[in-house]
Amino acid sequence: MKKSIASRINMYVVTLDTCKQHEGEWAGIPKMVSAVNDLENRLNELNAIVSSHEVVTVGVGSTKTLKLKALYAALEEVHGAFRMLADELGDNTMRVNHTFAPSTLRKMNTAKLQSHIARTADALIESGTLLEPFGIDSNRLGAILQLIDECVIMISKPRIAIVERKSLTAGMSTKADAIDKILKERIDILVRLMKPSLPDFFNQYFAARKIVVTGVRHNNPTSGFDSSGFASAPTEPDDGN
Repeated sequence: MKKSIASRINMYVVTLDTCKQHEGEWAGIPKMVSAVNDLENRLNELNAIVSSHEVVTVGVGSTKTLKLKALYAALEEVHGAFRMLADELGDNTMRVNHTFAPSTLRKMNTAKLQSHIARTADALIESGTLLEPFGIDSNRLGAILQLIDECVIMISKPRIAIVERKSLTAGMSTKADAIDKILKERIDILVRLMKPSLPDFFNQYFAARKIVVTGVRHNNPTSGFDSSGFASAPTEPDDGN
């Protein structure tokens, strides 16, 4: 998640919390009640997208790690059995085709690994039944082939996850812009109207509306809040002072 979005979400949370703390003071103003309720609902929707965004790649990555660990172990088992079969048959080509250091397998990029496991699957389908004397019976053979099929599908999942994350990122931006609209066009204006009667709430509210981003300095804090500035931290809103 981009830092600009994270900073905006932090501001939304603090702003909503400030409003809730003073709810007893503005609860009799219908337009304020409606605006704060809308802010809370939109913020909940945004947080739901953020949670999905965080889960997508993490979930795929953890599953991929476990599957690849099982795949590497199975490949070492298969290649070892084929080398023993090659020695028994005196088949030097088979031995060469199945001589791989474990470190070599683990260093393969996605394209090479996909090609390698495809060739291994073909060898198992063609000659896998000959490996039973070396510990790979029909049940184990079927399990390894199933694992290979699962890994072929799984290897492409991170790319799918990246596409999904991009879509969720766009969704976050849309939701954040909707929240900015509620704040700028409704709540900010209403709070300014409350300044004479609720000065403490006024000051605390506009203090909460500041976006703080590490490394970014705001030299003109009264220049107005610009929600279109997604790539850079927007300046804080004009509090009327």
